[in-house]
Amino acid sequence: MVLAIENEELHTVGWIFLQNIEYEHGRASIGILIAPESRGKGYAGAAMRKMIDIGFKQLRLNKIYLTTRGINEQAIGLYQKTGFVIEGQLRNHAYSDGRYYDTYIMGILASEWKD
Repeated sequence: MVLAIENEELHTVGWIFLQNIEYEHGRASIGILIAPESRGKGYAGAAMRKMIDIGFKQLRLNKIYLTTRGINEQAIGLYQKTGFVIEGQLRNHAYSDGRYYDTYIMGILASEWKD
């Protein structure tokens, strides 16, 4: 499931998606892409809340999860503010610009979701 993220002028500034939807296990992963010039304007938080709401209320999922690099502190902050918790850490899991970085696995349960 993919949704476009639009700004006030109805221009697309990004995408949010649920993938790997496994109804038998009640889970899906979530991902988001925001254009660099549109970051920090609240679009990501609003889109995350909307998609999580769809996942829990319409698709009746029990869990939504994601992975992110440990270096991406802005994203981790957004995810935690939205209600995600760090469930695991893969050490030196991603290589970028000559360095290895940890990857975090984060999740939120339907019982934790506060609309």
